[in-house]
Amino acid sequence: MQATLKALLNLQEIDRDIFRTQAELKRLPTERQTRKGELDKRASRLAEMKTAAKELRVRIKEIEDLTTTQRQRVRKVENEAASSRQDMALLAAYQHEIRTLKRTIGTSEEDGLQLVEKVEGVETEAAALQSEIEAATATFQEFSANVDREIGAAQQKLAGLEAERKKRLSSEILPESLALYTRLLAAREGVALAELDGRICQGCYMEMPTNLCVRVARGTELVQCPSCDRILFPRES
Repeated sequence: MQATLKALLNLQEIDRDIFRTQAELKRLPTERQTRKGELDKRASRLAEMKTAAKELRVRIKEIEDLTTTQRQRVRKVENEAASSRQDMALLAAYQHEIRTLKRTIGTSEEDGLQLVEKVEGVETEAAALQSEIEAATATFQEFSANVDREIGAAQQKLAGLEAERKKRLSSEILPESLALYTRLLAAREGVALAELDGRICQGCYMEMPTNLCVRVARGTELVQCPSCDRILFPRES
């Protein structure tokens, strides 16, 4: 069994690197996607701001058109009033309409000014966000290119590690031992074996009972840590 344990330790050396490389290959695209998502959110926010500004501009134009029409109506009514000075009742009606129109025009102009201030604020904010997005996009493109290079390097490294792993697979490792090792490798993030230093498992740092330490020292079987399940091996003298 000592030969099996030695073969597993030899395999563990390469599998630890394989696990780290595989983790890196998962991390890099995830990190890029996260950054892309953040950039997309800002772009979506900018689109919303541009839409809001456009709608405000449309509303301002509507107010301008309405006040223009109302001013034209005021001039028309003023002319009609000037021609109807002999009819006091009609003149009073014209004057009332003129006052009403002017109040409406004044209110519309105030509303229009408020909308102009609002749209200018939105457009200023949108312009600032546009600049931020352009800078962030350039940074992201550079980051993405680096990610592609790192992924390529990691894939090349992984291929080399896997080729080396095939060489290290030993016929001395029994199928059931290899199955246990493989299961622990996945469950314990690439570290299926742990050194027993004195009575302390170096995988979980829990103290082991004496009888278990004796079994590990004998080397006649694969002994697992009762706490983290890793296969224990004795510390070299």
